[in-house]
Amino acid sequence: VDWLLSGPPAENELIAQIYEKHHDKSLKSALEAKCGKKFFLALSALLLPPEEFLAMRMEQAMKGWGTDSNVLVRILGGLDHASKPSMCQVRDAYQRKYTRTLKDALRSELSGNFLKASIAWIDALDDPSQHLEVVTNVDVATTADGDLDQLIDDLLTEHESVDKMMASIDAQEIYNCIHGWGTSDTKLIELLCSRSKPHLQKIAEAYYTQRDGQSKTTSLLARLRKETSGWYRTFVTYLVESPEDADVRALDAAMDGLGADAVGLIEFLVGRSNARVRAAKEKWEGKHDAPLVDRIRSELHGSNETLALELLKGERDESGKADERLAVNQAEQLNAAVSRWGGTDDSTFIQILAKNSPAQNRAIRTAYENKYNKSLESLIDRVSNKNLKKCLQALLLPPADYYAMRIRQAFVGLGTSDKVVCRVLGGSDKPDALAIAAAYKRKYGTVLKDGIQKECSGKYKRVAQAWVTLPDALEDPEAPIELPDEIDEEEDKEQPSSSDDEPEPAPAAPPPPAAVPVYQPPPPGTFQVVVPSNAGPGSQLIVRAPTGQQMTVIVPQGVGPGMPFAVPMPAAPVAQAQPAPARDSPGSSGKDKKDR
Repeated sequence: VDWLLSGPPAENELIAQIYEKHHDKSLKSALEAKCGKKFFLALSALLLPPEEFLAMRMEQAMKGWGTDSNVLVRILGGLDHASKPSMCQVRDAYQRKYTRTLKDALRSELSGNFLKASIAWIDALDDPSQHLEVVTNVDVATTADGDLDQLIDDLLTEHESVDKMMASIDAQEIYNCIHGWGTSDTKLIELLCSRSKPHLQKIAEAYYTQRDGQSKTTSLLARLRKETSGWYRTFVTYLVESPEDADVRALDAAMDGLGADAVGLIEFLVGRSNARVRAAKEKWEGKHDAPLVDRIRSELHGSNETLALELLKGERDESGKADERLAVNQAEQLNAAVSRWGGTDDSTFIQILAKNSPAQNRAIRTAYENKYNKSLESLIDRVSNKNLKKCLQALLLPPADYYAMRIRQAFVGLGTSDKVVCRVLGGSDKPDALAIAAAYKRKYGTVLKDGIQKECSGKYKRVAQAWVTLPDALEDPEAPIELPDEIDEEEDKEQPSSSDDEPEPAPAAPPPPAAVPVYQPPPPGTFQVVVPSNAGPGSQLIVRAPTGQQMTVIVPQGVGPGMPFAVPMPAAPVAQAQPAPARDSPGSSGKDKKDR
């Protein structure tokens, strides 16, 4: 308590991060288990930046049945433009944490004069953009050195003002595209796909401001979802969302319900940069008011959990440099992590590959091939855990190459995995989407736009093609905007669900847990054992062999609940040997056999 009270908020936040990395659980959950409700609330305030704590308190006051008006009066009445934190900081923190504006939340919970006074107070404290043309229209060469810093600040302020103006114009243009009968999809796709995700977020804010009080649907995303359908709607949803919101959507889809979608978690943890992993983690925790590390610990087990927690720290080397000597040493460590009987030390693979940069892992792959005359992928294939194997193989690739591979896999076979196309391409920012398209062409010798043309259909096809081909018009205004031609054809053959969660086509019913081992029969001389839900790697199980004998076995590393593993068949006891069949006469009765 003394440490938390004496340190500034930034230092307390650093203490919480260090605690989480060392103990693989949040400091908040550790304190909650040892403190009373009010004392825990006070300590929670010390672990968060002040603006985020006040935003959380207002959300709690508006949650559930009824609204705690006293809390709202105390917080709103105590904030202004000069307070620490200021009203603007708390307002922005609330929207960042809960993906809706503070004014929108107040409108849903308050009414009458209280609501009017609250909205008016927030609006009054909004600092309008300054007119800086006179100040910034100067010759830099004649500007005194002491004035350069102020000039740069003024230019940045002016740029932000122009950016907001462009977002306001774009928001009005989108409204014109979707207002009235029908939707002007060509103009809509051209505008959305020639902007970056950060600018699309500013457009969404401007759209809300323009439509506030004039329309029942003030959210840009909600209106676009209303005007679109099928996979077209799904792609646009991922497109308009921020990268963090898209990752939160993918995380929720992967962890909600029974069991965790390991592939969805792989895409998030393996393919994202450290900064994006940390941003998505912060966004998820802000939305749910719960630590993500604790949720992942409850969803995953064994080596999958270890790898996920390691990647969640966001400490993977991103320098892009490879150490050839270290690569040789690491290749030898990985080779030694596989025993001659086929067992693997999963922790060695995780500690090396999950911390290295893609360039270092590629150097390990080259060193391994040169030393052992076989691929590093073939060594990883000996890892028994299927999902862990996919993760480790993905760590060998740069993010753009990994996502290009995921798109290629979505195109292979009968039908197209449209969910993967929407999640990977729509969830990527404009530079990342263009990088994926370049990696796709480099790896497979074909243009991603042509692959989408062949595998997708309707407006969904057009928006996907535009997103991976059109440049950012605000970054490069001179670049030509060439939209794919509109062709009359049957709209998306498979329609996703209309729910707010990540839609997906109706999948085949999953097999029951007992049927999972069927796809990989045990080797000769062994039988399979399925790990029960309450056991994991290292657990001792008492099992009965097909011969009827009871035996104690240990669950190997990398094998979690519901997964099978092979156990050597025990030798038959000598006491069970039967007389030779030749001594039985043809007329021997069943009773004689029983007596014997």
